[in-house]
Amino acid sequence: MAETFKQTLTAMLYDQASKNPGKTALTIVGRDLSYTDLVEGSNSVARGLRQFGVGRHSVVATLAENSSDQVLLQFACARLGAIEVMLNTAYRGSFLAHQLNVSGAENIIADRDLIPAILEIVPDLPSLRRIIVRSGDLDLEAPPRLEVVPVEELHSHSGADLCDLPDPAWSDPATIAFTSGTTGLSKGAVLSQNYLCNFAKIESMLWYRTEQDTFYSCGPLFHLAAKGIGVLGSLYRGVRCVQDDRFSVSRFWPRIREENCNATLMLGSMAMLLWTREPAPDEGVPTVVCIPAPPASLQQEMSRRWHCSFESNYGLSEAAPLSRSGPDIPLRPGSSGKITPELFDVRIVDDDDCEVSAGQVAEVVVRPMAPHIMFDGYYRNPEASLERFRNLWFHTGDLGKVDEDGYFYFVDRKDDYLRRRGENISSYEVEAAIARHPEVVEAAVVGVASELLEQEVKAVVVTRPGAGLDAGELTEFCIGNLPYFAVPRFIEFAADLPRTPSGKVEKHKLRASGTAHCWDREQAGIILSGKKAGAVAVPVPAGPE
Repeated sequence: MAETFKQTLTAMLYDQASKNPGKTALTIVGRDLSYTDLVEGSNSVARGLRQFGVGRHSVVATLAENSSDQVLLQFACARLGAIEVMLNTAYRGSFLAHQLNVSGAENIIADRDLIPAILEIVPDLPSLRRIIVRSGDLDLEAPPRLEVVPVEELHSHSGADLCDLPDPAWSDPATIAFTSGTTGLSKGAVLSQNYLCNFAKIESMLWYRTEQDTFYSCGPLFHLAAKGIGVLGSLYRGVRCVQDDRFSVSRFWPRIREENCNATLMLGSMAMLLWTREPAPDEGVPTVVCIPAPPASLQQEMSRRWHCSFESNYGLSEAAPLSRSGPDIPLRPGSSGKITPELFDVRIVDDDDCEVSAGQVAEVVVRPMAPHIMFDGYYRNPEASLERFRNLWFHTGDLGKVDEDGYFYFVDRKDDYLRRRGENISSYEVEAAIARHPEVVEAAVVGVASELLEQEVKAVVVTRPGAGLDAGELTEFCIGNLPYFAVPRFIEFAADLPRTPSGKVEKHKLRASGTAHCWDREQAGIILSGKKAGAVAVPVPAGPE
């Protein structure tokens, strides 16, 4: 096990460059970079950053679309012992100010068209000293205290190794990964160089087959999954990664064919968006890493249509991956693979932190099996770190279960789990069932107050453009695909779902909006019985079903 730990990003990159110096490591937004290019380019950026005063434990932020600069910055900071933080390009106002202030970044690398978002909040950013501009002119009306320089200044230095610097330490913090902050202020999880190296190694086990692999990704690099599974995972294995600037439904499969890729990554709703488009002859790739795992009810159909095997995992910024599948662990429908015992001790516990039996649903807790393979706490927020670590376990806030064979099944966020008339309901499973309807693009399910003191199920549904789906028809579909107690009582159609800047659905807003604008199944006379799920036009009963 010793070789699993005590790794640095610098050593990882140098090792592959010594083995594959001229091999293309990364094709990013149309630019090819060899392993040697990455070494020399990151050393050049490191020298440029050092010129600006960046050193050990300094923080450098980026607000930029996918580009080679983000990858070079990751390795440049690693060489300096500094920390990078990649901010979501959708951030504005208080979201952006909060994360820049928490990180204390003095330097930010930003796309020219995103700089106005920074300038709007400069009075609230006491630490910021310098904006390094990508892809544009420097004609900016910046405050006098801010220096504005072109990114070319980072690339104008020698690519030789910084021999006067000591080698970075495997325990050095390398990245601040901000949580989504769906109900409160986001927190910055500190990830060490060793965390990222082990993340790359274990995550690449999902898709790595041979040295001839080419991995396709179009997820944003400010998300850990896209950066770690695609770019870092490929670099760890010494193979090529194709990283595009953004996801396109129409271009996804053609790009895989054009670049001759044999593995890809689908994040969030990508799989369902691709599934609901009209089938095309160019669809398909041998391996799809799908996070979250594809809906159990659709996994086999998707596999047949796309001629693929699915792989998946479960994890969070603070600890990942807690489970995985791969060639050695076939993915079972509905699961996220098996627990990764070489990295983490994972348990399923009740509200008293007592472990439950196999198959029971309860909260997921975790602790590391070695130093610096899990996050090192929340940056400048020790109180939040202590709150999440109770009884020597990190509490994820997720509900899950593990079967007798060690396969893990994500069930729901603890705050999103519903209870209706004595039955527990996973919003995640109901959403997956609704999304099977051919005219549905996405659904979000929440619990709303019930006159019977527990909850009723509310579904907010986004349909395909021009769809003629109505609530009654969707209810009939749900009756055939869900247990009677999980069929939504309230249905609302929406053009889109409210989201955080990181793209997660803000379910607290859906709960708060109530049911005033919803179609009510029971008012429509559709009453479901536990003996036989069916729709009957009878008055709503006064008591429990």
